[in-house]
Amino acid sequence: MLEMYLFVNPLGAKCYEAEQNILKLAEESSKKIQIRFIPLLNLQTVSKAMSIMEITGNSLQVRNHVSQILYHAILDYKAALFQGRRRGRDFLMSVQHQLHVEHKKYSEEVVMIAAKKSKLDLEVFQSDRRSELAVNSFRADQKLAAEMNVDTPPSVVIYDIDGFEWAVSFEDCASLATLEELILGNGSKEFVCSKKTFGRQNLAPTVHQLKK
Repeated sequence: MLEMYLFVNPLGAKCYEAEQNILKLAEESSKKIQIRFIPLLNLQTVSKAMSIMEITGNSLQVRNHVSQILYHAILDYKAALFQGRRRGRDFLMSVQHQLHVEHKKYSEEVVMIAAKKSKLDLEVFQSDRRSELAVNSFRADQKLAAEMNVDTPPSVVIYDIDGFEWAVSFEDCASLATLEELILGNGSKEFVCSKKTFGRQNLAPTVHQLKK
């Protein structure tokens, strides 16, 4: 079985595309694939969120404001995950659909629409959104990203869980062709992935840049 960690900007359009591609690949693959979407909060995700929200200015105050919006968006996603991985993914992708297809701004209305579409228990969701459990889960995700040397979304890390005989990682993973080449060995010529395998002793691979 393969385990895939997709590190994402929860408000990013490119990450939304990568999520859809990975889920499509998992559905079509004969291999059993376990998928986790891991949200990132760093300078790059804050800058991208500023672009999405069409916020101008680059002062510390502005960046802190956007960072708080992104942080709360991540906690909302973590709260949704507490009600099941599938519902959490559905919640995240519903939010992203509203942002990038319906061109809405991140808001309480967007959050609640996504929560209802994902069939969340709204009372539990509201309680979990700013809970210590959600905060601790967010911190664990950032620690995991650091351990895997990931700082650029969307990035994917894939492990062979059955034997931990290999792992690979790469950045900018929006291309379904690349994922097919990596997982199914289709030998796509559209992208070349600079990838590396890792043994049991090295479970924190370095991310390699994907180039056209």
